[in-house]
Amino acid sequence: MASATASPPYLRCLAIPTPFAVGPVNVYLAEGPEGLTLVDVGPRTPRAQEALRKGLEEAGFHPGQVRRILITHAHVDHYGLAASLAREAGAEVWTHPWNVPLLSEDPEAKARRDAFYAEVYQKAAVPVEVQRQIQALYRGFRHFAEPVEVHHTVDEGDSVLLGDEVWQVLHLPGHSGGLIGLWQPQRQVLLSSDHLLRDITSNPLLEPPLEEGQARRKSLQEYLASLRRTLEMDVRLALPGHGEPVTDAASLIRQRFAFHEERQERVLACIAAGADTVYAICGLLFPGLSPVDAFLAVSEVVGHLDLLERDGRVRWETQDGVWRLRVA
Repeated sequence: MASATASPPYLRCLAIPTPFAVGPVNVYLAEGPEGLTLVDVGPRTPRAQEALRKGLEEAGFHPGQVRRILITHAHVDHYGLAASLAREAGAEVWTHPWNVPLLSEDPEAKARRDAFYAEVYQKAAVPVEVQRQIQALYRGFRHFAEPVEVHHTVDEGDSVLLGDEVWQVLHLPGHSGGLIGLWQPQRQVLLSSDHLLRDITSNPLLEPPLEEGQARRKSLQEYLASLRRTLEMDVRLALPGHGEPVTDAASLIRQRFAFHEERQERVLACIAAGADTVYAICGLLFPGLSPVDAFLAVSEVVGHLDLLERDGRVRWETQDGVWRLRVA
């Protein structure tokens, strides 16, 4: 008899190495009547490409048999190999509509994105030299992917066939605005991507609005709303984008809520102690920040400030182009 927490028999997990601190990315291979589907593919590196090829061969397949690549979100560790594999196999690439400008590296979207982050760093009082280091680092990340042509978009309410079963598409914004999960309700199994990770607290990243002139999206609020939704789903097994499967999703989600509640209090304490800018708070919470950590820290602190402002506990205003913070 199959284990109550067993993955569906037609679904295989391939651990693909990445050059990032997060470690390997989980790529899911599903065989079905429509051919082979890959959920994510890994970054564009020789090691990842070889690992993906080897994983397919060990499962009895070769890259040319892949018919569909489903990208869960537009981070290079998940989609970097998509363009080259799609060319080799003649496969279609599917993803959420919000990911299309990022995957295709649309010039207008890129310019708007760069301007958004430059403004955020300025308002967060990130030192100019640190801004340069962050920008150089993230320019380097672009080498781990190439532009991807998206053939089909999927959104909340759509479904995809994996194996011989229908999986529902869930839009789960937070860690990334265009992040999608796949839900098999009869099995109560969720392909959660980076929305829910067993050993890592997903960082809801600052992202620009979808259209020019729109307000900044509040990523942490979106993430917590997506977690609340997941908590109500009675997930028996979550298959994540990194690390081991999650067999007690409800308990893990409650831990994530507790983490963010505690972090809000620490952010508030930093302001009470005199830290009146985002970067000053980052320095107290995360001493010795590296450039990559500085971006993650700014995202996290801004997310908690959004919550504190919503709850009337913090006031922030812009003075000389910098966000200034005080306890309400």
